[in-house]
Amino acid sequence: AEQETENGAEILTDAETLQKLDEVKSLIEEYYLNDVDADMLSDYLFKGIAVGLDDVYANYYSEEELESVLDSSRGSYTGIGATLTQDGQSGTITVNDVYENTPASEAGLQVGDELLAIDDTALTDVQLSDLVSMIKSEDGDFSITVYRPSDKKEVILPIMLGDVELQKVSYEMKQNGIGYIKIEEFTETAVDQFCEAAEALEAQNMQALIVDLRDNPGGLLTSVCDILDEVLPEKLLVYTEDKNGGREEYYSDQSRILDCEIAVLVNGGSASASEIFAGAMQDYERGPVIGTKTYGKGIVQRTFPLQDGSAFKMTVEKYYTPNGQDINGNGITPDIIVEDPADDTGSGKAQESTGDGTDQVLEKALEVLAEDLNAE
Repeated sequence: AEQETENGAEILTDAETLQKLDEVKSLIEEYYLNDVDADMLSDYLFKGIAVGLDDVYANYYSEEELESVLDSSRGSYTGIGATLTQDGQSGTITVNDVYENTPASEAGLQVGDELLAIDDTALTDVQLSDLVSMIKSEDGDFSITVYRPSDKKEVILPIMLGDVELQKVSYEMKQNGIGYIKIEEFTETAVDQFCEAAEALEAQNMQALIVDLRDNPGGLLTSVCDILDEVLPEKLLVYTEDKNGGREEYYSDQSRILDCEIAVLVNGGSASASEIFAGAMQDYERGPVIGTKTYGKGIVQRTFPLQDGSAFKMTVEKYYTPNGQDINGNGITPDIIVEDPADDTGSGKAQESTGDGTDQVLEKALEVLAEDLNAE
């Protein structure tokens, strides 16, 4: 009993646990009315262990699920470049979005199209997850038959799988030579997308920059460090500590590319890697952090591959800003607090302040940066 207290994980291979599993197995074999899906039973056994850790970020991924998770963190995948939804009652699979410059857009797939067949295989009673697997297993050219409600007719579209890169960074030049970059998530591909955006804005004679991290849930630690590397000199960016007190430090490894002043926009939906970015910028007084207090996720998860191709994810470290700010449960408090009426992540008080739909946080950043530029 003393050993179980010291290491609760011992229970997983304890003789009593194995005996109980054998009991449950016998009961299922003798009494369960329906067929048993062995793969599902195994998956949920391990998903149950993840839930039992009382770690909201812990999870178990089957081999198929892991592929989807890795695609998401990379920000790119092999596919056609469309998002699909399935009606729960009718089973109809409909195109919800078509990304630009992808096989789907080049083939002429449109939002609202209802998928009827892949080549000669009808999609009646096919689940969305199975359809995605069908598409990804195609080799070479294939065709998608759709019903197009706007034209009230069926259309056959020749198409081919390709590399699809999700655009996680957008940018534009605002007034007074102030550039604006929105980062939706810190994926692998977001690093190059940020650099391309910064170069494009510099070519337009950018004098100052706004980096918008509102509602950015985070992403890869390596990606946020690579982007910080572009805006900070050679300094400590963030450090992590594990259960044994082991500390790992992440540094900028080159002189910064962008020398202009940078304002960072955050809100209650800015989490994890977004807080690393805002915290480092704040600690080094690189420019004002503007908006409302961030989410407060200062912990790092790691996904461990298992021998059969599945994986187990759990929280393994806490991270801190260069000056030691403990973000977990605390968040980053902006240098300039501005409630955003469009921000529904907070208490809702902001909605009362104005009803004109103006982006108050962005307007404040433009005002502050313009004043700084005029002062120079």
